[in-house]
Amino acid sequence: MTVKKIFLSLMTVFFVFLFFSQAGADWKTVQKFKKVDVPFDMKHEDLIMEKGQFDFEILSERSLNIFQLKIYKKGKSLCAVTGKVLRDRLPGARGEEMEEVPDEPTLQMKRIPVKKAVYIIFETGKQTEMFPGFVIRFELEYE
Repeated sequence: MTVKKIFLSLMTVFFVFLFFSQAGADWKTVQKFKKVDVPFDMKHEDLIMEKGQFDFEILSERSLNIFQLKIYKKGKSLCAVTGKVLRDRLPGARGEEMEEVPDEPTLQMKRIPVKKAVYIIFETGKQTEMFPGFVIRFELEYE
């Protein structure tokens, strides 16, 4: 009876460990942008972020190809926004021009007045070791 009890205890510990190790995603920092000036108020879910300077951190969950934009103000994490991958390889593989891809990572903001949305577009660039040539778009509302 004790061997069975020990076996069940070990199996329980194993399954609990397995569950919790898979539950937490392995997020890696792809790029950080410090002191980004945003000249308008942004909104994500119920949170309104007043215009000013923000720090942006782009994270990826490598195995699932999921990207998040984490927004900080004065060192405090405000929110995380999931992104949409617009391009996932260097354009030369599809016959496009390579000149359109920057060497270094870039960040652009485009307001879409019809949707009252702002697109934050992150491009990894040619020289990046992690995800070269990727373009990821994050969408927020603005006021």
